[in-house]
Amino acid sequence: MVINHIALTNYKMFKNNTIIDFCLGVNIFIGRNATGKTSLLKKIYEHKFAQKGRIIFIPEKDILEHAKGLLTFIEQKQTGFGPIYKNVLIDALDVPTQQQSETQKNIVTTVTEIIGGIVQWDEGEGTYYTLRKDGTRIPFANEASGYKRLGYLGLLAASGQLESGSVLLWDEPENSINREIVPKLVNLLLELAGNGVQIFLATHDYNLSRYFDVRQNKGIPVLFHHLRMGDDGKVTCESTPEYMEITDVKQGLKEKG
Repeated sequence: MVINHIALTNYKMFKNNTIIDFCLGVNIFIGRNATGKTSLLKKIYEHKFAQKGRIIFIPEKDILEHAKGLLTFIEQKQTGFGPIYKNVLIDALDVPTQQQSETQKNIVTTVTEIIGGIVQWDEGEGTYYTLRKDGTRIPFANEASGYKRLGYLGLLAASGQLESGSVLLWDEPENSINREIVPKLVNLLLELAGNGVQIFLATHDYNLSRYFDVRQNKGIPVLFHHLRMGDDGKVTCESTPEYMEITDVKQGLKEKG
């Protein structure tokens, strides 16, 4: 499945008719708070119900630590978590497969090296935990937030879900991740994109954007979609393959210089 564009008409803060074209590689929604980054990710996710193909959402909230009983509560509408989070939990419950591609194996290996272990599901307890290399089990409630998110990425790769033709949506991937890990995260995502996974990220982080800007391979397209709210309260989108070419960024550098 490939998502080529999205058309919006009076959708939330997008008051005008808005069409945003996407690239096949990494699409990065960047902008200040309340400019619609997360709303766009969720709107794109709706394609899951209209098109064939796997589309996966990694939310900004840490949800796996609340897995015990949460699926039932969501189904009974006894919680504020919506259907997207139900699907997040279902995707995470897929068991590891021996038929991983080389890219999926590389993702699992790299994530394991970064967080010092592998994330596993204890069906008996109904909880996730990180199994450290020394055999120590770290309950997800006690795991570092950044490691939880990377661990989920490893889970998806281990179960064969991040295959060519799939779509990955990730809300604020840099959240709670140490700065020294960000370059490794960028390399992981570029590797996935280079092997046929279309990626959509929402961020307001300068460092993450600049790493994509300087590390992008010419064979892996990267497109920045800058969301800006005008004085009239309407959000507009400017798309460019280079972060430093965003109008507001160029203007800010000019003012500093």
